[in-house]
Amino acid sequence: MNEEVTTMLKEDAYCICKLYTNRPVRLQTKSGHTHDGKIVHVDADYVYLQPSDGPSIQTRGYYPYPPGGYFGAQNQITTLALFDLLAITLLLL
Repeated sequence: MNEEVTTMLKEDAYCICKLYTNRPVRLQTKSGHTHDGKIVHVDADYVYLQPSDGPSIQTRGYYPYPPGGYFGAQNQITTLALFDLLAITLLLL
């Protein structure tokens, strides 16, 4: 089978991800991994996904508020390369 027929083009993945921004999706990569979450941003090369369900993954960062600053927890964002996407499914919740 011709690989070009079965592989999602990067440009198609970009357009679909832009359309589904701020919506719950399931992304499947060419390696077979699936990622569920909400698309929070898309650029020319990557899609940024806020994971849903499962254990909460936390990162810590410095924020300059209040005066003097503090470290706080934020949900981790998963970054996936658009060229590595095989399928994008809109989840209806």
